[in-house]
Amino acid sequence: MSQLAIGMIETMGLAAGIEAADICLKSANINLVGYEFARGSGMTVVKIEGNVGAVKAAISAATAALGKLGKVHAQMVIPRPSDSIDMLIRNESTVGYETEKEEIPQVKQNEAPLDKEDDLNQESADESEQKDETDEDLNNQDLDEEQIIEDENNEVTEQDESTEESDENSDDTDQDSSEETSKSYTCNICKDPKCPRQKGDLRIYCIHYKENKEKNKDNKDK
Repeated sequence: MSQLAIGMIETMGLAAGIEAADICLKSANINLVGYEFARGSGMTVVKIEGNVGAVKAAISAATAALGKLGKVHAQMVIPRPSDSIDMLIRNESTVGYETEKEEIPQVKQNEAPLDKEDDLNQESADESEQKDETDEDLNNQDLDEEQIIEDENNEVTEQDESTEESDENSDDTDQDSSEETSKSYTCNICKDPKCPRQKGDLRIYCIHYKENKEKNKDNKDK
């Protein structure tokens, strides 16, 4: 137990005990240990600790406030309590105070040492496992390289095919344009797309026949 002073105030009922604890905490710089019920009498004992002067001031303030109502049965201040009464102040019956449970360290059971033969078997198993992992990594690496080469070949093939298709499309476009140009007119005299004359028909069917005839006549007069 620390050498702090202990203060106790015994009140009639729990409500008066809670009020006494509140007054003690507000009136002085003390710590609340907890409260304990007195068996069979309905009394509540509030326990505080702190410096001697602070504990005395807190108990006096609570006694003065609750004494007017007749709720205080007894009060006590122990300046330097003995270590032997620590079990009476801090126990399982004290509400608000939790006893520190000592953690019992867990003792690890020592494993039985392996024999030399077991060690050798374990080492050989580890080596074989490590070798298998290395072989698997190499196989995976070879597969990755083959996949990369195959992907590159596929890309080149697709590029060549697309180039050939584009060339064929351009040739077809040029051919279509030339055919459209050749089919834009049917008259080989005036070469006007609007002229209905077909090649091989009489010249009089050409819409520009008269104009061409007058031009030819003028050229002969000159």
